[in-house]
Amino acid sequence: MPVMAYASTQLDSTIIEIPFSHNPITIDGVTDEWTTFYKTEFSDTLQKLSYAPGRIMMAFYDETYDYTLTWGPLSRNNVEVWICWDVLNLYFLFQVGDQHLYAQMADLGKYSDIHLNDGIEIYIDSKADSKKMMDINDYQFTVDVGGRSIVFRGDRDLIESDTMVAPKESGQNVYFEYETAYSGSLNDTLTDNYFVIEVAIPFAAIGLKPETGMHLLLDIGNNDMDYSLDGVNSYDEKAKRYWPFNWTGISDFGYPETWVPVRLTGSPNWMDNFSGNKARRWFTVYLMSLLVSMLIIFLLIFRMRRIRKMPLKQEMASSKVLFVEKQEISTSSDMTANEEMLKKASEFITENAGENINSEMLARELGVSIRKLQRITHEEISSTPTNFIYMVKLNLASDFLKFKKGNVSETAYEFGFSDPGYFSKLFKKHFGLSPVEFLEKQEKV
Repeated sequence: MPVMAYASTQLDSTIIEIPFSHNPITIDGVTDEWTTFYKTEFSDTLQKLSYAPGRIMMAFYDETYDYTLTWGPLSRNNVEVWICWDVLNLYFLFQVGDQHLYAQMADLGKYSDIHLNDGIEIYIDSKADSKKMMDINDYQFTVDVGGRSIVFRGDRDLIESDTMVAPKESGQNVYFEYETAYSGSLNDTLTDNYFVIEVAIPFAAIGLKPETGMHLLLDIGNNDMDYSLDGVNSYDEKAKRYWPFNWTGISDFGYPETWVPVRLTGSPNWMDNFSGNKARRWFTVYLMSLLVSMLIIFLLIFRMRRIRKMPLKQEMASSKVLFVEKQEISTSSDMTANEEMLKKASEFITENAGENINSEMLARELGVSIRKLQRITHEEISSTPTNFIYMVKLNLASDFLKFKKGNVSETAYEFGFSDPGYFSKLFKKHFGLSPVEFLEKQEKV
């Protein structure tokens, strides 16, 4: 296990500080990723079931109850709890030493009795504003060792009822994650039994947007059942075998007046904020940037391949690359069918030299298929229709430069090149000189 940093204090009037965890936590019942947390430890030392000062104990455990009827625990549990938070969740890790593991109550009905199984309870006052009774800002999360759970929420309307000792409603649509693990066998007794319950409660599920310094009220309890419930039918008889206790030493817990104030400390860094919707937005931006980068790289590679395939001017016969201003063949009688086709192509390119002409456009203008045009240029100049278009334009551009009709950039734009740098590379590949070198040579002539 990695070295862990945690704060551990005895519960008193001091506000407990819950640290921020920068390490992602997976809810799997394993503690390896827990590195920063608040830690508290409490044990069952109760001699009888107890309640908060000034409060009458709920149900049949009132002042007249004969506590000798209660089945005391066969072994005393020890509970260690770790707590931390991140930008999404409030995390709890319970490690409970319990030599008798029982989880025989099913999670049936609106008010499930799984609290009579070995397990844990977490109470949260999300606004830290409750007094004696749970209200709509208060939540109870119960998880038993068998992996069953139930969520209660305080009900403001039920507070007005004189008959409601604990005004809360179950069946709440509150999402949370948890995982249980245990050593030994359920419904059995072994000397080394223990269980682990890991919990993640989303802040959004309890109506919160977490931030450093936020105050909450917490209560943490352990439900301990050391006896088999086989053959026991009534709730009262089952409850006599049930021994709960919380971190403040109270059996009848769940009332906000006894809950402990906590404060969220620490803060997320820029990496921690890449979660949830932010992570999706970041990933979308990253993916788009990656696609754009790949497209740019592809275009650059494509351009470089085109430049490498661009024939040198001295390798070309003068009759192969024609343009209107330097017509070297006045009639078509001496030309082959291919040369006649290239002459027409050259005339079209020359007349539309400032346009962005592609192979498909040229083939359509000549009334031939793109495959036939590719075959003609391959046979006549050992290159592509695209390079033929470039060569005509480059020859026109060389005269444009030679007669000083514009500088390099102006020349590029004049003949339909949107990138003067790319124009210069094509020019050098075809003429063996860059446009600047070409101009310098002309000045010396």
